[in-house]
Amino acid sequence: MSVPDPVEYTAKIGAVLDTVRRLLDSGSRADLAPLARRAVDDIVGMLEQHGALAADLEVRLDQAVALYARACAARPPDPELLADWVLEAAFSGRAVAVADFAAALGDAGLARMKSIVDEVLRGKQPEKVEIAQRLQEEIAEASGDVDGLVAILAAKPPRVDVSLKIVRVLRAAGRHSEAIAYAARVLTPQRAEKPRAEKPQRKEAPQAEAPPKEEESIPEYRERIEQLIAQKEAGAYREAAQCLKKLRALHKQAGTAEEFTGYVAELVNVHRRKTRLLAEIRSARIALPKG
Repeated sequence: MSVPDPVEYTAKIGAVLDTVRRLLDSGSRADLAPLARRAVDDIVGMLEQHGALAADLEVRLDQAVALYARACAARPPDPELLADWVLEAAFSGRAVAVADFAAALGDAGLARMKSIVDEVLRGKQPEKVEIAQRLQEEIAEASGDVDGLVAILAAKPPRVDVSLKIVRVLRAAGRHSEAIAYAARVLTPQRAEKPRAEKPQRKEAPQAEAPPKEEESIPEYRERIEQLIAQKEAGAYREAAQCLKKLRALHKQAGTAEEFTGYVAELVNVHRRKTRLLAEIRSARIALPKG
């Protein structure tokens, strides 16, 4: 049996996904989850056969996973079986976000995921640790486990974006006094050191437009990048790459270029299967981590 041509297949599967999307948008009562899941599995099979030759299929895969999540939310399947599927997909390197499936997983599905992820982390399987750590954070966030999420974030190497996320998590939970105290303890010292680094730039102010405030713009750009990537469209990936260029400039102005390097490394690790996104980042002349 001949293997389908990647270009023809991409067009055909795109038509299938458009049909599923229209049915979901119309509020169809049909159970569309099995069809959406078959589309995901089928695309994964094609990618395994064609690899880098089917870059556009990466976009289709992201779209199919998003539609499967919507279909599951509309007609939830068995939560534990869904939990197993999400874990298998994540550990296979697919870009699956727990938050997208949280409604369908419910407490039972999230509890099963947490149990299995905790077991993986206890086993310290090198090939699964990084993914398990990401899943652990996503599960805590989807479960509304504020203390657990804060503990996971606080255990990470100190970075401004991680500290800002802790503040946002505490504020979202209504724990404003804790958020203010944490921000004062962790973020204020870093901001207090910035005037020294900025003095040379002030001398050049007549020659260039004054840059935005780094502490405000850096988190805003990171949130914008995450929103664009979540759209799972080629145009959005291109815009995200341009935002990365601006973010790199902001980090350079703030004297935190090494932090930008770490951010890009984490971003690429999470989205390593999005070949179109990685291609746009390379086109924007942003160095990707080796390996």
